[in-house]
Amino acid sequence: MAESVRVAVRCRPFNQREKDLNTQLCVGITPNMGQVNLIAPDGVSKDFTFDGSYFMDSTGEQIYNDIVFPLVENVIEGYNGTVFAYGQTGSGKTFSMQGVESIPAQRGVIPRAFDHIFTATATTENVKFLVHCSYLEIYNEEVRDLLGADNKQKLEIKEQPDRGVYVAGLSMHVCHDVPACKELMTRGFNNRHVGATLMNKVRFCCLDSLENSIPREVTPYSQYT
Repeated sequence: MAESVRVAVRCRPFNQREKDLNTQLCVGITPNMGQVNLIAPDGVSKDFTFDGSYFMDSTGEQIYNDIVFPLVENVIEGYNGTVFAYGQTGSGKTFSMQGVESIPAQRGVIPRAFDHIFTATATTENVKFLVHCSYLEIYNEEVRDLLGADNKQKLEIKEQPDRGVYVAGLSMHVCHDVPACKELMTRGFNNRHVGATLMNKVRFCCLDSLENSIPREVTPYSQYT
């Protein structure tokens, strides 16, 4: 599989603060064309085109199936894959990545990926899988391990010819099922930096990375006969 980067844009629903302020919508989206239309107060608009575009009524299920499902399938086949949520504070990164667990259609990318990975590994024949999970935070240009024994310790990003770019000292946790992954996700989430902003009252100046590593070992079929 050739290396490729796909970029999609999601317009999240208004939060309660925006509803209380009677905020006016300034974005138009044409999903079948991947277009995003920004409308300025003076009525002037500007169009942008992406690999995918999703409006307020989009669901976590739709986004996962369109964008993430094929990526995770390739990861299970042994390729590297990354889902990167980018946007300013309050733009909906956590809403897309972790979602709303109590609303099935709005479950986020990460919990859906957990289900996908363990369903696939349980039903794939003649291959052994080992799932590791790590969770790091980049805050004010400092890297911290949110699952480490000391989550205040600063870690260094390094590079080696045989490993590529990696975070030295980042803990890796073996996971045998979905509940174990969710427990780590919750623990890491609770260890993040928090702060109040006008946008969301919770998060600021942070980048989180929850990573699943899935080494594969192809087992000779004769072992099963």
